[in-house]
Amino acid sequence: MTSQTTRSESLIILGGGGHAAVVAESAKRMGLVLVSFAADQEPKDLCGLHGAAWCGPIAGERVASLLAEGAVAHAAVGDGALRLQWMSALASARFKAIIDPSAIVSVSAQIAEGVFVGPRAIINARATIEAAVIVNSGAIVEHDCIIGRGSHVSPGAILCGTVTVGALTHIGAGAVVLPGIRIGQRARVGAGAVVTKDVDDGSTVVGVPANARADAVH
Repeated sequence: MTSQTTRSESLIILGGGGHAAVVAESAKRMGLVLVSFAADQEPKDLCGLHGAAWCGPIAGERVASLLAEGAVAHAAVGDGALRLQWMSALASARFKAIIDPSAIVSVSAQIAEGVFVGPRAIINARATIEAAVIVNSGAIVEHDCIIGRGSHVSPGAILCGTVTVGALTHIGAGAVVLPGIRIGQRARVGAGAVVTKDVDDGSTVVGVPANARADAVH
């Protein structure tokens, strides 16, 4: 599991959209010092939030300078492939897992770098959450689940025990995945779906019970 937050750590948030604002709020509640947002264009609706300023593009000199001074980073954008891309581009940086203080995370869970665990989310015993995963507000990841790199478990989704989710997969808001189900890489589970059988790589499933969408592109 990730180490506990050291108070007064300085944080750079990569991204300038709505998810970045959510991450910023949780980071502040953790006791991190939010120093800046990095984005290609100035996120005017975020600048000034908790005293943070825009520090230019992610690949810019100011970001490099802040990281060299010991700041930690977090990739805060909804696109999982982009989160992983940013983490790869700044491979020498330390990417912080942001875990909202209202979340419940088992001491036996494994939380990798760059993970975001939103308000009131629950991650139970022996779950493994790989790099750059989002477990969003109110989502539940039960015991022994494995969530692959860059995936997103949307608000209110429930993954029952021993579910496996491949990399870069999206679990829609309010979806339920029954125990022991395996969901492939780059798959999509629609909002409110109930997944009762395994899902292939690249598939989109919707409905109750969830079935492959006829117009899905694989």
